[in-house]
Amino acid sequence: MYLYLTIVVLKKEGHFNLARKKEVMIHVLKGPFEKASRPLVDLLIKHHCTAFHLTIIAFFGTLVAAFVIYYQNWVLGASLFMLFSLVDALDGSLARRNNTVKPIGAFFDSVMDRFSDSAILFAIIFYAFNAEKRDVFLLGLLALIAALITSYIKAKAENFLELGSIGLLQRPERVLIIFLMLLFPKYLILGLWILVIGGYITICQRLYSAYKKFNHQSLP
Repeated sequence: MYLYLTIVVLKKEGHFNLARKKEVMIHVLKGPFEKASRPLVDLLIKHHCTAFHLTIIAFFGTLVAAFVIYYQNWVLGASLFMLFSLVDALDGSLARRNNTVKPIGAFFDSVMDRFSDSAILFAIIFYAFNAEKRDVFLLGLLALIAALITSYIKAKAENFLELGSIGLLQRPERVLIIFLMLLFPKYLILGLWILVIGGYITICQRLYSAYKKFNHQSLP
């Protein structure tokens, strides 16, 4: 997971192809991130820490952040959320550095990411329910559904084809937006609107991309 924000427009056959450039950016920023985090990763390896350990720490740390957010300690909750999101970002780097990359590790990390995303959004939803903030409650639900469906489309499609990282709002963007709206809670509704609108745009982008690839696959 790498936090980045880029707006690039490529023209291809008369259509704008933002998704392809965003996928390239993931690989561009992956190297610098791993280089910057290498001393910490080496220290963790020296102390026999594994990618699995980091995934578990990030997951339970995010649960703590969700608990803090529910009690409206926004700044502390945002800080904890970002801290453990960065811990989560290190597990892949550690596995590659330690030559322990395995499909089961990527699978487990992906499942824990879904739990973590859901925990934070559920804390916001539960807070809104108790505070009788119907707009926050509804937007939180819609944002949670969008986040889960976005991930599900990719997981389901990749049973049959290589879908890649496609869409306006993927997990790095979601993490950044959630962090900012928690850090500045007066913009909570604005952040949720961005998550909802961007999330459903991403769903449409992934569905359309999968549709095109499935059609191409079926050609003789």
